[in-house]
Amino acid sequence: MALRMLRWVFVLLTALCIADGAASAQQLPKMVHAGLRTLYLAPVFIGIDRGIFKANGVEVTYQELESGALSPAALLSGQANVTSDEILGIAPLAKQGKEFMMVYNLMDRMTMNLVVRNDALAKAGYDPKAPVTQRAKALKGLTIGITRPGAPTDTYSRYFLVMAGLDPARDATLMQIGGGGALNAAFRSGRIDAFMLSPPFPQEAERDGVGKIIINNTAGEVPELTGMSYIVLFTTKEFAEKNKPALRSYVHSIQDALKWIEQNREEALKLLGANWFKNSKPETLALSFDALLPSLSTTGEFTPASFKKFLDVYKTIGEPVDIDLTEGKLWTNEFIKR
Repeated sequence: MALRMLRWVFVLLTALCIADGAASAQQLPKMVHAGLRTLYLAPVFIGIDRGIFKANGVEVTYQELESGALSPAALLSGQANVTSDEILGIAPLAKQGKEFMMVYNLMDRMTMNLVVRNDALAKAGYDPKAPVTQRAKALKGLTIGITRPGAPTDTYSRYFLVMAGLDPARDATLMQIGGGGALNAAFRSGRIDAFMLSPPFPQEAERDGVGKIIINNTAGEVPELTGMSYIVLFTTKEFAEKNKPALRSYVHSIQDALKWIEQNREEALKLLGANWFKNSKPETLALSFDALLPSLSTTGEFTPASFKKFLDVYKTIGEPVDIDLTEGKLWTNEFIKR
């Protein structure tokens, strides 16, 4: 009789433990990451596919945005909890009373490569062995395609014109074309002579013999544009204050996903190709992946130097930026600490 009772107690305790474990799994805090379906979000995609977020105590889902300009709105509307953008995509909104908090320095270098058509380079007498500032002189008189005025494609095109001693307003024509696909088509048709984008379009243009990458920023060729805060992960200040454990788990998962990616390149490429970039050719995906991976920060740390380099770009082109970069105002390293 006593033995039978002990068995029932054991069964009951086992059932309670299983139920408690199931309840705990169901009660994981949930977060939504909204953003462009772009390769620099590989840590998010891999974190979901590999169960890294859940292993760290948070359930993350991804929601695609059609434009990076929609990132702040996705947070403010409650559509998402975290997203990505450059600093100037969010900082001006702080003056309108819309408070955000940058929690991870995702890309610590500017990754857009400057590619110029071969026929234009031949006319310019381009020397690939010359210093960067000399190579950029090849832009004089050219039509440079940009996505839109004020976008990074515009800002950094002007930056290299100035670094070459040229006047962006007189010595080149900056033409608004649109997104990456439109820029690529305009370049190949000869409508524009040059453009700046992250991989794969510049690499593909070079591979196909249409143009030449004259400044390889993805590879960190320009010291002034490495070790900077380029693309950041951010949330609202309210969410950061009220959901610290979940946000800390999210950030630690980004770190863990990056480590896994670095150690499992082939498997990472398979997952990305099968689940997130089905329309990309495997060779194109691998080309972009290998080019971008070194630009993803494994620590996510913000530093005074990383902000200074970002702000120096705008000072160089004559557009000083008024941002309060005191820690706790717009950014924090609180969540990257383990």
